[in-house]
Amino acid sequence: MNMFSRRDFGAVQARWDDFWAGRNDRPLYAVTIPKNGVGAPYPPYLMGFDGNYQAVADMLARWVESCEFYGEAVPVYHLTFGADTFAALCGADLVMGQSGDTSWPVHTLHSLREAEIAFDKNGKWWNRLIEFHGMLKRALGDSLLLAAPTLSAGLDGIVGLYGAENLLTDMVDDPEAVLEALGQVNAAHSEAMAACMELFEIQTYGSATRHGMVSSGAAGVPQCDVSCMISSEMFEAFAMPCIRHEIELLDAVEYHLDGPGAIRHLERLAEIPKLRAVQWVAGAGEARERDWTPLYKHILALGKGLIRHGSKDAVVQMQRELRSKDIFYQVQGIRTRMEAECFLADMEKRWDA
Repeated sequence: MNMFSRRDFGAVQARWDDFWAGRNDRPLYAVTIPKNGVGAPYPPYLMGFDGNYQAVADMLARWVESCEFYGEAVPVYHLTFGADTFAALCGADLVMGQSGDTSWPVHTLHSLREAEIAFDKNGKWWNRLIEFHGMLKRALGDSLLLAAPTLSAGLDGIVGLYGAENLLTDMVDDPEAVLEALGQVNAAHSEAMAACMELFEIQTYGSATRHGMVSSGAAGVPQCDVSCMISSEMFEAFAMPCIRHEIELLDAVEYHLDGPGAIRHLERLAEIPKLRAVQWVAGAGEARERDWTPLYKHILALGKGLIRHGSKDAVVQMQRELRSKDIFYQVQGIRTRMEAECFLADMEKRWDA
């Protein structure tokens, strides 16, 4: 199958499906190299936030044309307006942060008791997503895989609409209102997910997560970043039903585990059979500098896969320490076709040995 700048896309997609099903017999590797040693840059995160979709299309066209993709790498572009895109699809507005690389929600709810949370198919941000997708599809065709936005629903969705402090207060003082609002969020998420399935033609093309993990079905990245601020009991009561709801709508599940405070929920999450991989983010400060190898080994021991990245030498060292087939490595710094082919052949020999 000749799609998404890979003549062997069908075989690559099949290897990804084997990974999601636990049938893979080796780790997966994404290697992207510049043609003739010079590759065009990938668009910066949120480049399309201001509505200049043509500039994104032009940069993506140059990037795809100037690169070759090896291993399990597929050119993917994640259409998003930021981490709170789901909240925006339910009525929140978004503004760009001063740094220019983060968007923030403008909260629209003032009380969960009076909340009416729903996916707004006539809203500003859904119509902008349709316009963005249409522009890229017309300009780029099937040269790369367009990935739907991450729909961060559940408690994180309410944070985007209502604010973290308000939510945490209500979880203590008015838990019934929180549960009622979460029911509305689940319904809105189902509608938004169905709309994205149709817009991105996932049944035809498959999909990818924002980290380039591909599936012939619907791939997604559930998360609960607010979980670092709540107890195990609250996580069970408020977060887990929503996470299970989101996972049921997906064929390929990668969980975003963010920050040391969220680790206490890992074992509970690992009990969900369909959750296949964990993307660990250490956060800022001291945590970023720590060696998280023990956590990676624990995640693998729980039967879940990992996403890791680094230079080819770093990947060799990581695999030497972790010795698992259930890892997706994003390999950086390889510059030539020969170097890519030699690296992949060497890693296959190491695994076979």
